[in-house]
Amino acid sequence: MMRDDAKAGEIRFPEGFSMRSYKIGDGTGWCGCCIDGSLGVDEISEEAFGKRMLSDDNVDPGNIFFLISPSGDIAGTVTYLHTSEEGAGYIHMVSISKDYLGKRLSLPMLQYAIQKILEDGKKKIYLTTDDWRLPALKTYLNAGFKPVFYQPDMEERWRRVMDALGLNFLPLSQAFPAGEVEPHHTGD
Repeated sequence: MMRDDAKAGEIRFPEGFSMRSYKIGDGTGWCGCCIDGSLGVDEISEEAFGKRMLSDDNVDPGNIFFLISPSGDIAGTVTYLHTSEEGAGYIHMVSISKDYLGKRLSLPMLQYAIQKILEDGKKKIYLTTDDWRLPALKTYLNAGFKPVFYQPDMEERWRRVMDALGLNFLPLSQAFPAGEVEPHHTGD
């Protein structure tokens, strides 16, 4: 999916929630948010976090963002990766801790990361996801991301996603057609 440099929208967190960048010791909290199995994290440790995030040359630790609950827990995470494409940023590892699911925290957390990417002067923002992640897809659409049709079956796949979400299908003119945008892969 991709979005342009339109403003991220007003960021509204529930009372007491805030965002901050990575601090030493946050690795176990990051793993705790991402360990649900669908993001490929299978261990909660600073070492697992270091291997997955800090050893990646595309990751600036200052761009690993954490959603902090009123009690000081790490409730979610989203990362802004640098890309080799001039003027583009990449959203990576968006996850909410299972203890905080269903509290409408993903959209403002994502908007925060989008705002940071835009503040860096980027004109395009990418992310990748899977068809079956319906709640995430709805959040990404609400944040201004649009489909990228980079394979012949993409339009039909998006028709099924939009139907499952109970939304009108985005006409082809609102998606990014193949050739205009190359899919971005981070090596995951």
